[in-house]
Amino acid sequence: MNFNQDYTCVSIADYKGIKIYSLVTHNLCYVADIGAVSIAEMLECTSLMAFVGAGEQPALTPRKLTLMNTTTQSVIQDLNFPTSVLAVRVNRKRLIAVLERRVHVHALETLEFLGAIDTAPNPKGVCALTICSEPCLVALPSSTTDGTLRIYNLLAKEGNVLCEVAAHKSQVAAMCWNHDGSLLASASGKGTVLRVHRLPQAAKAFTFRRGTYPAPIHSLAFSPASVQPPLLCAASGHGTVHLFRLEEPDSRQSAVSTASGILANVFPSAMADVVDPPRCIATVRLPCQGVPAICAIHAPSRNGGVCFA
Repeated sequence: MNFNQDYTCVSIADYKGIKIYSLVTHNLCYVADIGAVSIAEMLECTSLMAFVGAGEQPALTPRKLTLMNTTTQSVIQDLNFPTSVLAVRVNRKRLIAVLERRVHVHALETLEFLGAIDTAPNPKGVCALTICSEPCLVALPSSTTDGTLRIYNLLAKEGNVLCEVAAHKSQVAAMCWNHDGSLLASASGKGTVLRVHRLPQAAKAFTFRRGTYPAPIHSLAFSPASVQPPLLCAASGHGTVHLFRLEEPDSRQSAVSTASGILANVFPSAMADVVDPPRCIATVRLPCQGVPAICAIHAPSRNGGVCFA
């Protein structure tokens, strides 16, 4: 399951094929019973759909990415890869296919192959592509032993490295960009602490504590530009979705933060995150636990709010 970039639709890939539901009308707006599909990625509310098969039929091999026009039901192009495609991301400028050790970059307009980015082993296909076209940035894990991220500028030749971010002490499990590519949120496999990094400076902007006990983070999402102050939500494997507010502390909180910063410098680095990180402003408990969930935040409207799937 996946939301589109403006969170107006949700796509579902399953053993029968692909379904797309509108989150505005709550109606089924597209269905294709083509066989088992593992990935279905939309481009906003356009008719462009990228999908990858689950491997149960020869024509739907996980090593092939198909671009389809959902209006005409016609295949635009098939892209073949040497190993299974683990994730697909698309914006108005670029299409990327994430393999376990490499990311293939294509120009969306022509589907021309622009180059490949070698990565550390990434069996879960963790990645984040900016929703906006400029800057057009992709964040990828660069280590299997710690939570270092590498940010690539996909509008530069050969996907030049923009910066590296020392995000976490363990490997990164989830990431997302805000609407204009200025903030990148990340969570490690431990899932107790979330961080927000300011780009292109690669500076740590916010640190949030999700909880005391480890939990896998399946999804992160920023609020739209119209929501002020900005919000960040995180869906965990404990059946909860946490909501955080991204705002600078007031004078009293600033004094506490300064004192906490001094203490953090005194404590060993492994203990730095236990010193007074802000906690969530709201928690939603889902009806089940242990099932991966995805989350998104709608802009304020008559049907506005936080959406989960």
